[in-house]
Amino acid sequence: MAEIVGGAALFLMLVYRQVKTGARDAWRDEAEAQTARADRLTEEVSKLVVEVRALRDENAGLRHEVAELRAENRELRTHIDTLLNRGTDDPSD
Repeated sequence: MAEIVGGAALFLMLVYRQVKTGARDAWRDEAEAQTARADRLTEEVSKLVVEVRALRDENAGLRHEVAELRAENRELRTHIDTLLNRGTDDPSD
């Protein structure tokens, strides 16, 4: 009977040790995977920051161009209005 209990205890200790080692290895693998993922995300964020800055610079330039085009548009409308009003003036004035 003692041999059975001793054998069962030894078996349970070996299973526990294997499970503990397996769990530790699984957690280690997961931690390494998460660290690698974090490194990739850090690199990706850095690239995105550079891209966003470039897009902001481009956006500022485009806003300036739009402002110039709007000013030119206003000038042209004023000029067209002046030309149209001259054509409809009564010559008897």
